[in-house]
Amino acid sequence: MTPWWATFVLAALVNPHPALAHTVVPGLGGFYGGLLHPVLVPAHALALLGLGLWLGQQDARDRFALLMIFAAALIAGIVAIVAAFAFEDAEIVVLATAGVAGVLVAAARPVSRLVSAALPAFLGIALALDSVPQQISMRASLIELAGTAVGAWLAPLAIASLAAAARQPWQRIGMRILGSWTGAAAIFVLALRFARS
Repeated sequence: MTPWWATFVLAALVNPHPALAHTVVPGLGGFYGGLLHPVLVPAHALALLGLGLWLGQQDARDRFALLMIFAAALIAGIVAIVAAFAFEDAEIVVLATAGVAGVLVAAARPVSRLVSAALPAFLGIALALDSVPQQISMRASLIELAGTAVGAWLAPLAIASLAAAARQPWQRIGMRILGSWTGAAAIFVLALRFARS
């Protein structure tokens, strides 16, 4: 008997659809489309997972400050989009921060405040710049970007809350393993991107 997951993999391989850059769920746009965007785009989800796990390893006061830096960076990225600033390699920065976050989670060692502040700042700006909606209207774009910012901020908040609650040694080891997988996946995707160039 074929496992259930093999059926899904076979169906995906037999009936491939083109990848859509910023319309993740066809027919769902606006605020809710933006809200789902960061968790449904693989590079963004990977980076948010890494950031959330890393934030979960910080103490509560630092975690809150770093989440505020992340929120400010998301807003700065949206302001840059409104100012018509374009950055073509934002996904590379998103993947690089996912790799760094994953390695930091796996290492479980303290880092300097500069590195601690830079990680959410770079990710927030890059994630916003990599989420430019395909809208003609500025109002519709801003609504979708607002949803993206909220979704991107809530994801690491939820992951960090779960990670901070993991106090048992086996849970901490599991988080470090998940962090290493996150870092490895991001580095692997970056290596493939650069190998194709």
